Amino acid sequence: MIRKYGKALAAVAGAALTVAYGALSGDQRIEPDEAVQITIAAATAISVYLVPLTPQYRWAKTAAAVALSVLQVLATVILGGLDSNEWIALLLAALTVVGVGAAPAVSNNGTSNGQAPQPQTRTSQPA
Repeated sequence: MIRKYGKALAAVAGAALTVAYGALSGDQRIEPDEAVQITIAAATAISVYLVPLTPQYRWAKTAAAVALSVLQVLATVILGGLDSNEWIALLLAALTVVGVGAAPAVSNNGTSNGQAPQPQTRTSQPA
């Protein structure tokens, strides 16, 4: 399961940590800027799960996580400014990208994010 869904599981873990942090930190209420952070983290997890890996784009799941984490940074800085709580939210976004990038995955088409299969060379047989 981890070999096939590792990237999605890493993204879900990042989203769960973002939800927990938003709900339990500070005043223990989810403020509007925290709701945006949680929504982006959930969108990251969903997109990492849904984006397929293809032989040409083995990095597609990681790219989805990076794009949404950049959006997370922009939303955090624009909506809430930077204080200690926001730095932790940004750290969670960065850790999600690292986790997604490092985790294994295999799409339904059989493509994995690992090394591309090497073409097999044919050896000549003696006559």
